[in-house]
Amino acid sequence: MLRLCMDLLQQLYQNIVTLLSEHYEVLALIVGGSLLLFAGTILAMPLLIVSIPRDYFLYEKAEPFGFGKRHPAIRIVMLILKNGAGVMLLVAGFVMLFIPGQGLLTIFIGLMLMNFPGKRRIELNLVKSPRIQHGINWIRHRAGRKPLQLPE
Repeated sequence: MLRLCMDLLQQLYQNIVTLLSEHYEVLALIVGGSLLLFAGTILAMPLLIVSIPRDYFLYEKAEPFGFGKRHPAIRIVMLILKNGAGVMLLVAGFVMLFIPGQGLLTIFIGLMLMNFPGKRRIELNLVKSPRIQHGINWIRHRAGRKPLQLPE
């Protein structure tokens, strides 16, 4: 039985090595994309977290990003761009759960940018998570901002 397991593991290893050696361009793209996502989140996340108003979570409905008073065409384009950025950050955050990066914070910021039913409840549940709350408030402290205020 042990011999069979060892043979299967060796065969799997050889298949993976063969696959990677035949498709090294794909591997290079995956590694490059991973590094780009990692660098992008390290640069963008603090800026986004610091820009969250301290009392953002105290209100039932979040204020729109200032799009409400603009021309309807501009408002629609801005909402599409904001939601597109949110989806990209959500996907990137999910990927970063398995590769180096700030996966949970990236998912959180992506969700904050998106518009969908039930979003507020999900945001509050995420931000009340001790790991996320600590990370957000640590970044805000480093930037000279006060911690987020959360409802009881």
